[in-house]
Amino acid sequence: MNATSKIKMYKSFNFKKFFKSFAHAIDGVVYLLSNEQNARIHAIATIMVGILAYIFQVTRIEAAVLFMAVILVFAIEIINTAIEKVFDLLHPGDHEIIRGVKDAMAGAVLISTIIAFAVAALVFLPYVKALV
Repeated sequence: MNATSKIKMYKSFNFKKFFKSFAHAIDGVVYLLSNEQNARIHAIATIMVGILAYIFQVTRIEAAVLFMAVILVFAIEIINTAIEKVFDLLHPGDHEIIRGVKDAMAGAVLISTIIAFAVAALVFLPYVKALV
């Protein structure tokens, strides 16, 4: 197989399909926020972090670190929800292994939340201390 035949194996870029994937992603976030209580709590916390970052005029580096921390929580929450929904569909009853996987994913969300909280404390505490 030569280089020319390898190139022909790939389809050309499809803008319609590309933009449709964004619509699916937005639908997924809307689903998450509509159906998952913890995701709504994370969203409120994210908004609060954004407001505090604006009020305290944090540096760009601090804002980037805060942004990465809160996005980490959302990303893991989305993965957790997706895995839970697939397991619930495939095996609606209680199963020891599935319960263990769900607990592990909930643990991942918890750990990422603790890390995000620690990052927020490290960033915001010096600003709060400066006010006192």
